[in-house]
Amino acid sequence: MVRGGPDSVVKIEGHAARTARAYVLDGRPVFGVSVFAALDDIGPASLDGLLAARLSTYRLVHLVTAGELVDAGFTLVPTFTRPHMTVVPVTRGRAPDLLAALGPPRPNPQYGETRRRPRR
Repeated sequence: MVRGGPDSVVKIEGHAARTARAYVLDGRPVFGVSVFAALDDIGPASLDGLLAARLSTYRLVHLVTAGELVDAGFTLVPTFTRPHMTVVPVTRGRAPDLLAALGPPRPNPQYGETRRRPRR
């Protein structure tokens, strides 16, 4: 089942295409989607830390485990600065699978906690 509808599929495919134009891995374009992983129990890389800082401008977030993404056939590649990762491959046909793996969006309880960036 695809959650989020056709607009969400188009949005994910667009993000993956922009990533593929900008980055290569082993000489091949990286069709992927950026995510942040809660890696610690406390601090900036914890779930609360990520929701309150890096994701505080998002009203809704998807909370999924790495295992659920791997079980759905995706790979998580550590990219940029910890705790950033990229979910790959997100090719044209895989966006509905990724949406299904992500599950429904949930309210971010930390929305609006910081004012570093404009709200979305």
